[in-house]
Amino acid sequence: MIPDGLFRIARGEVLIDDWSRKVYSVDASHYEIEPAAVAFPKDEGDLQEICRYASAKRIPLTARGAGTGLLGQSLSDGGLVLDFTRHMNRVLETGDDYVIVEPGMVKGVLDLELKKRGKFLPPDPASSNYCTIGGMIADNSSGVHCLGYGNTIDFIEGVDFVYADGNSGRSAEPDDRLSELKSVLGSNAGLIRSSYPKVRKNSCGYRLDAALEGGFLPDKIFAASEGTLGLVTSARLRIMDLPQHRCLLVLGFDRLLAAVSAVPSILEFSPVALEMLDSTVLARGDYNAGAGCLLFVEFEGQSRIAVEGRMEKCRSLLAGRASVVEYAADEQSLTRIWAARKGALNDIMKMTIGSRKPIGLIEDTVVPPEMLGQHTANLLRAYRDNKLEYVLYGHVGDGNMHTRPLVDTGSKSESDMVQRLATELFAQVIKSGGTITGEHGDGLARVGYIEAMYGHAVTALFRQVKELFDPGYLLNPGKKVLV
Repeated sequence: MIPDGLFRIARGEVLIDDWSRKVYSVDASHYEIEPAAVAFPKDEGDLQEICRYASAKRIPLTARGAGTGLLGQSLSDGGLVLDFTRHMNRVLETGDDYVIVEPGMVKGVLDLELKKRGKFLPPDPASSNYCTIGGMIADNSSGVHCLGYGNTIDFIEGVDFVYADGNSGRSAEPDDRLSELKSVLGSNAGLIRSSYPKVRKNSCGYRLDAALEGGFLPDKIFAASEGTLGLVTSARLRIMDLPQHRCLLVLGFDRLLAAVSAVPSILEFSPVALEMLDSTVLARGDYNAGAGCLLFVEFEGQSRIAVEGRMEKCRSLLAGRASVVEYAADEQSLTRIWAARKGALNDIMKMTIGSRKPIGLIEDTVVPPEMLGQHTANLLRAYRDNKLEYVLYGHVGDGNMHTRPLVDTGSKSESDMVQRLATELFAQVIKSGGTITGEHGDGLARVGYIEAMYGHAVTALFRQVKELFDPGYLLNPGKKVLV
């Protein structure tokens, strides 16, 4: 129950009616958890007052953008949900190579603004048309072009934020807590560097390794933190020039394993995107290519000759192993084809019938690309042995496989089976040098597996960092660190 005093403190709207609480009890995951209230902070000062009040009353706070998280990241059990999309959604400043935005800014809206300047922010998750920058930072989002450009964490150059107690922080001006963080990371640098997987994308736990890059980069600690350390009020992000030339090759393979086995060879030609749709997804979507599995391979650059040259070498290498389903070099065709790939998750979510749902627990593993064939074989074997229907797709250029078994969530035996399956597959991924969480975060679903990923010593370090920032465990409790 939220005390009435919050209505006097907050300048933005505060909702406690049953309908609003019901709306905010769900996100893009299969969880349903009702908050006690929803608040819409007007600005940083308003957020500070709300946090001070909540801290004094011991009210949990959970930040929310568009609610596109797949694992319950923005859900609060009886706490206060803070929706940043209504008021804190502006572009504050744009330079030649950076943009400063508030957390409620929608990525698709930012894309349109930057395009007018011939610029772009490369991370482009499938939910780009409605997800927010704050949510992308919280999960360290990626997307189809992260292979060529990197993930959200690679574009963060500074954050302003509010601690749980209402005090403000600036990554560019380290305060006592950020200085203590630097000391903690420095004294544990060897442990940190030896404990993180050597893969291109990782959103599991806290990204202590990234915060150590170049000495000390405190802004990186907020990427993938799921709002458990501080509430971001603005972020400075590096932007880039739009590429002059792009071409996209869609390759058809008879079998999934043949497609993923070709990935290491394709990577030799430096594509900026290398995506996969398996027949299990193609059968439910609008992109009917008559192939068992598709690979989408995009090349970009400032020289048309160089871009098309790499594409042609790639096509020639795969002659006899794959068919060319489609080729595109104009923006309209590129947009149409990528829409089919980005629509995969929406097609999959429509498969829900009653309590039978595509469950996302194991849907975001990453392995080194050279291990992708073995990892895929392990997945297929596990599904076959457990007689599970499934879907498979993913950012295979990064070794990032998205997969969901269809499970009756009302059946305890099937739910238990998925937990066992996750334990086995995660162990295989970790052994191969990968991560259990590539880009979708840990949320409620995977928080219990973080220690298996990093071990007891690093998990204890996560708890130390959490208590440094949020000693009362009021920020998004139940995510990243368990009490």
